[in-house]
Amino acid sequence: MSITKSKRKQANGLIRGVKILAFGLMLAVMGFIGLMWFLRPDTSVIEKRTLTEFPSITWSSFWDGSFFKAVDTWYADTYPLREGLISGSQSLENHYGLRSDQIVGEALVADDIPDPDAAGEEVQAAEPEEVLPDGTVTEIGEMQGQIYITNNCGYGLYYFTQSPADKFAATMNQIYANVKDKVNLYVMICPISAGVMLDQAVLDDMGCSSEKDAIDYIYGKMDPGIHTVSAFDNLKKHNAEYIYFHTDHHWTALGAYYAYQAFCQEKGIEAHNIADYETMEFPGFLGTFCSSSNNSPALQSNPDTVVAYIPKGTNAMTMHYTNGSVVDWFIVNDVSGYAKSELYATFVGGDRPFSYAHNPAITDGSAVMVIKDSYGNTFIPWLVDHYEYIYWVDARYTSNTISQMVRDYNVQDVIYEVQIYNSSTDNMLGKYAAIGQ
Repeated sequence: MSITKSKRKQANGLIRGVKILAFGLMLAVMGFIGLMWFLRPDTSVIEKRTLTEFPSITWSSFWDGSFFKAVDTWYADTYPLREGLISGSQSLENHYGLRSDQIVGEALVADDIPDPDAAGEEVQAAEPEEVLPDGTVTEIGEMQGQIYITNNCGYGLYYFTQSPADKFAATMNQIYANVKDKVNLYVMICPISAGVMLDQAVLDDMGCSSEKDAIDYIYGKMDPGIHTVSAFDNLKKHNAEYIYFHTDHHWTALGAYYAYQAFCQEKGIEAHNIADYETMEFPGFLGTFCSSSNNSPALQSNPDTVVAYIPKGTNAMTMHYTNGSVVDWFIVNDVSGYAKSELYATFVGGDRPFSYAHNPAITDGSAVMVIKDSYGNTFIPWLVDHYEYIYWVDARYTSNTISQMVRDYNVQDVIYEVQIYNSSTDNMLGKYAAIGQ
């Protein structure tokens, strides 16, 4: 072996040793930081949610291993550097032009979504409907961070995947089999803004799936005894109105109102006139799309105004925190002193494991249970004036079940309110199934 090759081999070995040492030091530092209990966050500013709490230990959870699994989840969810790591990941995605909220797997574009009624029956002619202004967005935009931005508004994008869609429908069917003798089961899949607001050519340019076709497909797989709430068409009809926030992934209270109208139609009741409600307004809202787009100047210059409609029968509610504390609160709360990124918290106190309200203006004993994600926060206030008792649980944080609620509160109606992404994740499917016992 020549002297040159020998030196090169020694140099390569030294470099490998330095890399191994650096990697080991990095792991040691990260592990040391992870042990700093006092640095662990309670909430995520970027994700706008309460983080996992340290689990309580019981003999059963210790012996079956669930306690240690819960500790693993807590450790990862509350790691002291998590916000910086998430921001760094978003910056990297922005640099490489990665798309957000993409469901991977057996992805299908709009034309490939199967028709569950392929054998189908002849389509009946529909009654003519009122023609409203068309607010469809036709301008081609661009990805900034994880968000698609056009015309100074942000949009998440949806990509259909058949396997989890089938699993979601099967989960709802099993829940219906469990509860059909006890309650009326409603399922409402909530579309996100892109499918309602963007022109088909814009969606095609991004390779997105049709949210309407996806929702129709999932509903077509469900038991006919399930009441499926088709909110998409009513939202699409009103897309010239302010039904989705520009800087946030949620629909507005007005958007939720049009979904509520669709629920009332399915239930066979009359929706209340929106003009009869008092409102509270909170300008300057900068929502989740801002942080997810690396604080896009286009969104920063186009803040939202949160408009909340106060229920007529009562504005009082009670909510349970994950730590077990119970607080009296307001269905629509004055958040004028909150940070501009937190104004969506005006609705039902945010995302809590369990909350309820009693409307003294109704005395028929009617009770509804809403199993929700954050889209349900703007939907629930519209239900208050139709039931004497309104209970709601956040599927991500609750341990309540339908059978428990029926037993304890005489619930007659159960509504699974599901944002379209949450109909396609195994984690959420497991939570929905657990509640459906």
